[in-house]
Amino acid sequence: MKLLRVISIILICWMGSYTFGQKVKVDALNREYEKFRVSDHFDFIHDDFDTAKLIWVADLTVSFDTIIPGMIGETFNVLKERSNKMGANAFKVRASNIYDAGSTKYISISAFWLHMEDRDSNEVLFRSPEVYVFGFLGYHEEIDGYDIEVNKDQYVMHALTYRKRSFAAGDHVNIQLGSKTRGAEVQFKAKEDMVPKFYYFSMIRGAYKNAIIKEYDKHFGMYLTRILQLE
Repeated sequence: MKLLRVISIILICWMGSYTFGQKVKVDALNREYEKFRVSDHFDFIHDDFDTAKLIWVADLTVSFDTIIPGMIGETFNVLKERSNKMGANAFKVRASNIYDAGSTKYISISAFWLHMEDRDSNEVLFRSPEVYVFGFLGYHEEIDGYDIEVNKDQYVMHALTYRKRSFAAGDHVNIQLGSKTRGAEVQFKAKEDMVPKFYYFSMIRGAYKNAIIKEYDKHFGMYLTRILQLE
């Protein structure tokens, strides 16, 4: 039965799957791995985390030929879903290229099993007063990017890019999108042990211009920092 299960997994993996114009392929598989349980989380593994506490499950690649709104988010979703089904609950990005024209765009990850008792050890490594801001996750047809302001510093957040700002504990952080009358604003005080914040922006045009600032989940935000260009 074990041999049949392994063969079934291999066949499914090499056949690949298509969703949202993407193909997911398993590049390598740990055939000795016995799935612990079904997981619904997918933790980004910090660079400083002790890899001896991880069990490698598989290497996967998602490939696609165009970037449309929602595509980048879907790459994360399909990699998470496939990894969870194989018994993995954590990951690292191995390599990526989302900027070349044609069908050469890809994102490759390594998927792992992270024991539940070790999740906190990984989480605490991320604690720092840092802020990441992201441009539009697709090519915008109308604008070059979003005009934002971080503590009086003005930026144009171009599509498929991000910026990183580090602060000291106690610093006041102010992020603004659009004008003061019709824009959006986020304010908070940085703390030494805070979870980094990952902000993205959008604007809705109509009778009134509405600006929106929202946060990405930390694990998705870290995923983006490995595949987008740093400005």
